[in-house]
Amino acid sequence: MYGVLDRLAAEGLVEPDHDEVHRGRLRRYYRLTEAGEGALSAEARRSAAAQVAARRLDARRPLRDTRPGAAPRAS
Repeated sequence: MYGVLDRLAAEGLVEPDHDEVHRGRLRRYYRLTEAGEGALSAEARRSAAAQVAARRLDARRPLRDTRPGAAPRAS
């Protein structure tokens, strides 16, 4: 996890916000930068478009009976 946070920080997508001690352990909190917010929005749009495409492809497939022992449907 820390490797990912270091990479995101190096790319300017997140930055350390503050540290606090909880039960004797240091916790570091991060926040999104403006660039990080833009990247997150772009990824959300990409993911939504991929879901739409997957639904369209799924709608084109013929229905199959997936019950154990079900006979294949004739086309």
